[in-house]
Amino acid sequence: MKIWKMLGCLGLLCVIICGCVVMGKNTEVSAAEREETPGEGEQQVSKEETEAVPEADNSTSATKTYSEGLYFRSNGDGTCALAGMGSCTAACVLIPPQSPAGDRVTEILPYAFADSIVGSVEIPTTVETVTAASFASCERLAYVRVAAGSAYLLEYDGVLYTADGGTLLYCPTGRSASQLRLHSSIKRIAAGAFSACRALDTVCFSGTTAEWHNIIVGDENNALYAARLSFGGA
Repeated sequence: MKIWKMLGCLGLLCVIICGCVVMGKNTEVSAAEREETPGEGEQQVSKEETEAVPEADNSTSATKTYSEGLYFRSNGDGTCALAGMGSCTAACVLIPPQSPAGDRVTEILPYAFADSIVGSVEIPTTVETVTAASFASCERLAYVRVAAGSAYLLEYDGVLYTADGGTLLYCPTGRSASQLRLHSSIKRIAAGAFSACRALDTVCFSGTTAEWHNIIVGDENNALYAARLSFGGA
């Protein structure tokens, strides 16, 4: 009788142990399924899809905001000239390559910035003609820049030249630097280029004294003559 009781207890114990093992395995499987199954509102992404996602493009394309209200005079042939500030009151002027009427801006007329508060001007690649007179009576102008890619004009050491560097057209009235380094290709200095350049103290010329005397200098450049000349890149 005792033997049968012992056998019964052993059988019951085996059943309990097997049940615990099976429940443990089911629990592990359920936990694994919960880890793999996306929650509500989530989207499951396969390994292939993850690898196929490109990296974010952080590049930005900057667009210029041209000055508005400038006054343009049409030439009647699809081109025009900047003739004045019009209703524009900006201190930094970015001249558009095209007028509001659709004409190509090719010229800056004399006194276009006269009596204005303009401190800097950027000239578009379309402008072919500009002289020192274009900036006459613009006392605060300190910076003149030329848009990249211009086939007509060049800015070098803060001064405006023809594209080949052969003719110096204009030194801004408000240019604060006391020293100016001339372009190595210079052959001519336009009339009035230094007529009102107040801060100029030293002009550096890479050539010799004899080469300097071969440069054609226009009228009304007293500030240039008053400056100290430095030769040979010194």
